Amino acid sequence: MADNNELTTELDSMAIILHAGNAKSCAFEALKEVKERNTEAFTRKITEAKEEIKLAHRAHAELLRKLSSENRMKEVDLLLVHAEGHLSSTDIAVDMIRELGEIYQWKWSLSNE
Repeated sequence: MADNNELTTELDSMAIILHAGNAKSCAFEALKEVKERNTEAFTRKITEAKEEIKLAHRAHAELLRKLSSENRMKEVDLLLVHAEGHLSSTDIAVDMIRELGEIYQWKWSLSNE
């Protein structure tokens, strides 16, 4: 049976996965919107994605601080490693989609001149 520390680490890891997943969903919704020239919806969705990724990073930092302060850094488990991988790939996706959105908008501004 899992002890309380293990359960807390699992819940904290799941918080990272939750917020990173929300960020990725919002980012891909933003990409869909910008492709359809819905720039306001793109801006709203990419802003949501950035807020969710901030929450994921905050949850990650808090978990690492907690493990460090309790001298439990050796207790990093597979779920936390998965959460960190998910966070990293999502962070890159959100940044790339934001850049793509800006390129789409720039392209349309050139065709409107």
